[in-house]
Amino acid sequence: MFDIGEVEERIKYSFKNKELLKKALTHRSSVRDKTQSNERLEFLGDAVLELVVTEFLINNYPTVDEGRLSKIRAASVNTKTLAEIAKGLELYNYIIVGKSERKEGITFNDSILEDTFEAIVGAIYLDRGLEKARQFIEYHLSDTIKMIVEKGIIFDYKTHLQELTQKKFGCLPTYVIVKEEGQEHNKTFYCDVYINDVKYGFGIGKSKKEAEKNAAREAVEKLESNGV
Repeated sequence: MFDIGEVEERIKYSFKNKELLKKALTHRSSVRDKTQSNERLEFLGDAVLELVVTEFLINNYPTVDEGRLSKIRAASVNTKTLAEIAKGLELYNYIIVGKSERKEGITFNDSILEDTFEAIVGAIYLDRGLEKARQFIEYHLSDTIKMIVEKGIIFDYKTHLQELTQKKFGCLPTYVIVKEEGQEHNKTFYCDVYINDVKYGFGIGKSKKEAEKNAAREAVEKLESNGV
């Protein structure tokens, strides 16, 4: 078992209720009762993250239009961004998983690191409320957000594809998960994206979200190469 104080020192937050931190670090592979895993905290943390980042962008970038703010927000809280922050905090050393999963090294999986970071946000919200959650998020994300704004780093291909298809075809893209393979805790997803029943892209990922994003990227590249 890890040292709770060590984790708190790494994330720069001290819990009143230490059990919330333990639960935030508990992957479903390590418990029989899934309600004891971090999944509900991750669900909550995802919502808190979006709210806090939206508020941060509104307050700090008053002249940026909503369309661009939406893209900046998506890039700021996507899987890759949050996983990189989690890696910087070395959370992979503290995530509680089953023995076989530990051997497989799933704590280094980007989607699991993302979920764990979001679960910690949810735990902080329950522990001391929105203001403490905001302080935690801004401490760990503000520099990344500023870099995304200043360098124009936008990774939200799904939103970009939606804008392109609405403009060109007057419709929305449709994502279809065509195959799943692997064990429950370490699946690979395969996704096609269609526009007006025509396939424009294909993507693979360790989560449905990642597979859809990669399919959208291929579709965007195809559309833009055709001058859309």
